Amino acid sequence: MYDDYYKCSALSEIHSRSPILPLLCSLALLVLALNHASASVGESRRTAVVRAVEQVQPSVVSLHVRYRQRVYNLYRHRGDPFWNFFSPFYSVPQDQYRMSTGSGFVVDGEGYILTNSHVIGDPRQLQKITASLPDSRTFEARHVASDFNFDLAVLKVDEGELPAAPLGTSGDILVGEWAIAIGNPFDLGPTVSVGVVSALDRDFSQPQGDYFYRDMIQTDAAINRGNSGGPLVNAAGEVIGINSFIYTGSEYDSGSIGIGFAIPIDTAANFLAEIRQHGQVRRAWTGILAVQDITRNLADYLKLASTDGALVVRVARDSPAELAGLQSGDVIVAVNDEKIRSADEAIGVLRALRVGEVAALGVVRHNEHYNLDLTLEERPYRARR
Repeated sequence: MYDDYYKCSALSEIHSRSPILPLLCSLALLVLALNHASASVGESRRTAVVRAVEQVQPSVVSLHVRYRQRVYNLYRHRGDPFWNFFSPFYSVPQDQYRMSTGSGFVVDGEGYILTNSHVIGDPRQLQKITASLPDSRTFEARHVASDFNFDLAVLKVDEGELPAAPLGTSGDILVGEWAIAIGNPFDLGPTVSVGVVSALDRDFSQPQGDYFYRDMIQTDAAINRGNSGGPLVNAAGEVIGINSFIYTGSEYDSGSIGIGFAIPIDTAANFLAEIRQHGQVRRAWTGILAVQDITRNLADYLKLASTDGALVVRVARDSPAELAGLQSGDVIVAVNDEKIRSADEAIGVLRALRVGEVAALGVVRHNEHYNLDLTLEERPYRARR
């Protein structure tokens, strides 16, 4: 644009006798300036968030799950009012077919789709799973595996070339960086909401619904019913988590209040690798059959400084726990350098480990501290007790 300005200036000096040429040059420069400003505005609209959405959204699927649910209805005999009056509690089973919705995303060219286990529900009751892409293509997906410990599930579509979402890592997430939630809230269709990463490594010692969640990513990006299973994306256009659940204002409210949680993508990637290698989720086994909380009386009896920890009640014979040296009466106070405050917390931490991983246990026995390495094994068909 500046070269054009100098050219117009030179021409104006040469043809200074003509008053029309300077006017035309001024108009030309004005048009060029407006075009340049328009281009600058257009470029400013294409932010990192827009580019990230363009990169990931084509691979996000809307899931419609049809499943069978058995219900029990009171039996009514039309021709016998006495039966209806004197047998009010006799019920008969009936199968009802229901539909639920959620989200997921394609992770590779083979057609694997990651989502939440609670989106799929009980695999034994599944009737049909439909996956719809933003480009209006619809496929029937089949259930491959679910991991109820992590609230994760894998589906597969066997036809067509599907766009895959780039997977990042949850190991270098920064608190405060952009977080983009993509999914199908309330079955409205592909929807994007934007926030930031609010916190990392959120642990829940108490189950949220049917699941124990650990190392969760917290975000204030709006997550609502139907977003479950969809990706949480960073500004680079990489999936860093799987949107899973939210906190609401009360038990009667189901809307977002800006506190949502996502499963780290590294956890999901390990789960997917397990499925690809073994074809199923291998159930990790410690051999710890029962643990309980430390009461104040127990702490006094065992001469413990506090009630933190989990008391081992029973250990299976020839199990990984017994081979590691764990005994009944031991108090687990740490697992992998993570402090244990209750029995539920110990169960949650150990459930998060997979076959072959080593749990470094901090144990108190007779007022002495021990460090034990427990290697998790695949659960046998019948664990010896």
